[in-house]
This record gives sequence, C-alpha cells and structure tokens, in this order.
Amino acid sequence: MTLGLVSLLPRATRRSLVFDYAAPTLPTAFASAFVHLDPVHLLVNVVLYALLAATSLALDLASGHRRRFYTAFPTFVLVFPVVLSYLNLAVPRSATTLGFSGVAMAFVGYLPLALADYLDARFGIGPATQLAPALFLSSLALVAVLSVRSAFALVGDRATLLALAASLGALRYALVVAERSDLRARCRRLLGTPGAVELTAVAAALVFAVPFVAFPASPERGAGVLNLYSHLLGYALGFLVPFVTVSARRFVAGS
Repeated sequence: MTLGLVSLLPRATRRSLVFDYAAPTLPTAFASAFVHLDPVHLLVNVVLYALLAATSLALDLASGHRRRFYTAFPTFVLVFPVVLSYLNLAVPRSATTLGFSGVAMAFVGYLPLALADYLDARFGIGPATQLAPALFLSSLALVAVLSVRSAFALVGDRATLLALAASLGALRYALVVAERSDLRARCRRLLGTPGAVELTAVAAALVFAVPFVAFPASPERGAGVLNLYSHLLGYALGFLVPFVTVSARRFVAGS
C-alpha cells in the first residue's frame, strides 16, 4: 500500500526523496526505498515482494515460527532501507538510488531459513541449522555467477549453464549435508502431505529463480543502472541477520 501511495506523489516530489550518494540524509535513506519513477520497476518489485513475503509467512506459520516472521518483517521493511542506503556509500560514486528491490531481496535471503525450518519441523528433513546455510550457499553460488557475468562477457546460454552448474553443485552439497538413513522415508511423507510439495516447490523456485531477475546480464535500464550491489547486500543480510540471531539464541539457551 505504501509503495502505491508514494507512486501517486508528483514526480518532482518523488525525485526529491531519492538517496543521493553525494549528499546523503537520513530521511532520504529511508524514503528512497519506497520511491519508483518507472511503473514497470514498481510493478516488478511489488509482485516479487508479495510472492516472497507471502511464501515466507506461509512457511513460518506452518513450522511454528510466526513470531520470527513478525520480527523479521518490520526489520526488513523499516530498518533495512536505511542500512542498505548507507552501506552503498562504501562504493564512492556520483549517483542516486531508489526502489524497493533491496528490501525484496532480503526476503529472498530469508527463504532458505524459513524453508529449512519448515522441512525440519514438519518432516524431520534437516537439521535446519545445517540445511539453511547449505541452501543459502547453493543460491549464493548462483548469485555469484550471475552478478559477474556481464563483467566477463558471460552471456546467453554459457552464463545460464555455468550458473545452473554452480547452483546444482552446491545443491548437491546441501543434500549430502541433510542426508540421513531415513531421509527417503521422510521425503515420502513430504510427498504424501497435501500442499507440502507445492509450498516447498514454490519456495525453492523463488530461491533459485529470483536471482535471474535481480542479477540480469545487462544491468542497464534506460538512463539508469540496476543497483546490483544493493541487491546482493539485501539478499545476504536477509539471511545472515535472522540466521545469526536464531543461532545465538539457541547457543545461549543451550549454555
């Protein structure tokens, strides 16, 4: 709703809210995440955000981690815009940034944790403490290839095949980490549970498909350029912040 309301503001007003690296301010660091000058840019971010947030919520509700989602959600939406804006100052340049894609990518990073907890809590496929980082590293392998392919002229089928090979290789590692003697039986229980396969498939598809949208071969978009650095930061922090928080709580509780 906020994204839609901001899009109704006059274009001059929206331009005044973008984050300028040469003259950064705290208000624009926050507001710029909700500003879009291109309706296509807005539509893509809204659709991705809705799919990612809804899938994350469904996984956390099913695994009994709704409180974690209700903590992560406001953190991503209210805190991450400022954090991502100021982290962008680490790369000196004369430019501006805007858009919700960095926040949307935080939900992509969150999905491996939500999916791993769902599989562990409902079907004993895990443990989540190992499966979550394995899934994250699998998607990170894909992101690593996609984010540098333009610099190394890896375009078309070569880039896609290399990205898929890296992702599948890391995913194989994830399966080895999660492997147990009774894994097949637990997978059969997953397949036999109504709705479980569909939810798992949607979550996994988003984890490995969204990077192709967020890290295109050519980041130029009209007169602007996609902020791949912000996409990567949002994606990485979206996983690391909740995962480290959960791990720290488990460590404290077990000590």
